[in-house]
Amino acid sequence: MTNARTLFLTVAFAVCSEAALADVDVEYIAHACFVVASPGGTRVVIDPYNSSRWLGYHFPDSVKADVVLITHPHYDHDASYYWGDSVPVFREPGRSRVGDIELLGVEGHHAGPYGKEFGQRNTVWLLDTGGVRIAHLGDNGPLTEANVRELGRVDVVMLPADGDDHILKKDEIAAIRRQLGEPLVIPMHYRLDGLRGLPRSIGPIGPWLDGQAGVVRLDSNRARLPGDKDPDRKVLVFSPSPELERWSDPLTAAWEALGAARKIMADDPSRAAEAAVLVKQAADSTDGIVFSFQWARVLAQSRRTTEAIRVLEGALVRAGRDDWEYRMHARSLLAELYVKAGRTGDAAAQYRLILDRSYRLDLIEKAKAFLEE
Repeated sequence: MTNARTLFLTVAFAVCSEAALADVDVEYIAHACFVVASPGGTRVVIDPYNSSRWLGYHFPDSVKADVVLITHPHYDHDASYYWGDSVPVFREPGRSRVGDIELLGVEGHHAGPYGKEFGQRNTVWLLDTGGVRIAHLGDNGPLTEANVRELGRVDVVMLPADGDDHILKKDEIAAIRRQLGEPLVIPMHYRLDGLRGLPRSIGPIGPWLDGQAGVVRLDSNRARLPGDKDPDRKVLVFSPSPELERWSDPLTAAWEALGAARKIMADDPSRAAEAAVLVKQAADSTDGIVFSFQWARVLAQSRRTTEAIRVLEGALVRAGRDDWEYRMHARSLLAELYVKAGRTGDAAAQYRLILDRSYRLDLIEKAKAFLEE
């Protein structure tokens, strides 16, 4: 492997004629999130992640966007709410243009066994700007022939790769590279070193890289494409954003307490009271709707309906736009509790919000069933 120490590295790969190319800046934030800046200055953010779940590090506040692309509605790929309503968000397959970037969303399929709660939808995004065509696979499984035809020429592919084959297996990655004509590979969706060893359910990038040729590891989280055409450079590994911050000790402790509570209940449900103490500890130690939801569920199971309603109402006010998944879980539980309290109108209002904003098929069906009665 070689190291490149300049802030903007000139990266090599074979593309179309040099006259048609212009500089495209690619910035890696972390996990599966990149910012692509066109020659004209249009900034596209792809797959921003939720700051307070699973990964162990926060999303930088400084990231600017003219448009946000989402491959699928998992919290580690879908935090478009950071930019509010002023920035357009694209999720569905189709063609569009933003500034000097042509966007193509190709209908894919989330790698199994994950994503069943939203039908395993995954949009593969192709960005065409400055003569450079960049594909971001999200958590897509193996590409179909139809996917490959629709994508056409791909110069750079961002794909999930880690030592534990969490999304794609090594042979599947190799097949995708062949199908796309051996573009430059930018791996993503792996555990970052030096950040509390989280998340534990995906591996680091090192074991996958050990079997690859033409690897360049950057000391920077930014590179400029396309640069010189050097066929020996095949895999480009970015450093994460220097603005990443590890989770605070209270947030880390809250997740550890919640994990311990879940393990207790899985191993011995008779210890429910002990588990409840840990859930309450998590909810009290840091602000986050996931913890409030879990504590409200404990209260609901204990038939403390009024207290559970109060916890959920307060959590939804504090949550703002953050963590759409647990906001929807909270609304669904709150609707159930409203029904128990005789507040069917309030329950209907929560279910309508779920129909309008949720991607989870189970919550949508539950809301439809209530509203159709």
